[in-house]
Amino acid sequence: MLDEQLIAEAKVPGLKPTQQQRSRALVVRLMNEGLALLEEHDFDGLSIEALCARCETTVGSFYARFESKDAFVDTLQRLVVEDRRRELAARYSSDRIPRGDLAQLLTWITKGGVIWLKRHHGLVRASLRRAGSDLGSWTPMRELGRIQVEYALPLIVELLEGRPTPDLEQRIRFAFQIMYGTLNNMILIDPGPFTLQDAATPRLLATAMLRLIDPTKP
Repeated sequence: MLDEQLIAEAKVPGLKPTQQQRSRALVVRLMNEGLALLEEHDFDGLSIEALCARCETTVGSFYARFESKDAFVDTLQRLVVEDRRRELAARYSSDRIPRGDLAQLLTWITKGGVIWLKRHHGLVRASLRRAGSDLGSWTPMRELGRIQVEYALPLIVELLEGRPTPDLEQRIRFAFQIMYGTLNNMILIDPGPFTLQDAATPRLLATAMLRLIDPTKP
């Protein structure tokens, strides 16, 4: 759930500033109900009228805060990305991160990614489809992937007990690209045989990443 503090601190372009607490509370409701609606509808099917009805507000109140439906979804995406950025910072600084075994670390990463994507499946699907006609709309999501790689890369190199050579860094970054590409493909077209819902998906992804990063592993 997105909260008022996150929305106030994020300073997202496209979101008109609000001064009154009542107005800020409405923005929070619009954001969270928007996430819920995107689980049921794609971007084209997202109805501002339906969103306003769920929030018990008027269409005029919506447009007093957002310039358009595109601006609303852009704002929603940037808020979710900011929330995830903070979550990643907390996760990678916690004492629960596996630091003694590369396979465990990669499984921890893939499980976290799958859990997050399940939580925001609708928004990510809408963002992927919008990126087909507007590549720039995917920029915040792409940046999120880069942030995670920068957190994970030194930990992986340390577990391999080596130095971050260009070849090793390239393999690590490509392993993450494989993970992101596979998960996004599951969301976008669900080609099978595995889906986000399969318990084996994080483990299989971690295994594929491990074998690319460390070819000595059987």
